[in-house]
Amino acid sequence: MSTPEPPTSLTHDLVVLERTRPRHVDGVTDAINRSHAELLAFMDWMTDEPRTTEMSRAFVESSEADWDAGVTFGYTMTDPSTHEVIGVCGLMTRPGPRRLEIGYWVRTDRAGAGIATAAATLLTEAGLAVDGIDIVEIHHDAGNVASGRIPEKLGYTESARREVEIDNPGECGIEVIWEITNAVRP
Repeated sequence: MSTPEPPTSLTHDLVVLERTRPRHVDGVTDAINRSHAELLAFMDWMTDEPRTTEMSRAFVESSEADWDAGVTFGYTMTDPSTHEVIGVCGLMTRPGPRRLEIGYWVRTDRAGAGIATAAATLLTEAGLAVDGIDIVEIHHDAGNVASGRIPEKLGYTESARREVEIDNPGECGIEVIWEITNAVRP
């Protein structure tokens, strides 16, 4: 029996989400390097060194394997007009049974234009449509105010705050968890 999964492509006027594939390696590398300082502040996978093509290739290979294993459904965000990579997002199974967690980041020069909100909208709808999923969550450090605005806009409810280890310089060590269920989905 196969694991239920979301669609491999999702579309909004502001962004197209495509299952991350080898064709995205160069665009992901460029997007990460353009957003280095902002990603370093909050993403534990970010390093002080510039992103290399080899690092992005390993990320893409891991993304493909995780999708096939039903662990994480990773998407590359692309501009619908230019097709350039403008971020990465995904649905992760790590919160536990019947739940998915959304993660996202948008290239710095495209932040503030509603792209992350559009991507989170698509992922929320897709996640709640997956057979067996009742709750979709968004987690963020309380210091990442911009990320915190998105679940609030989308009708998520803050369900918890917990102390966590600080891994990055932008973090304050308080993880905020938001939830939405099929019952409250617009």
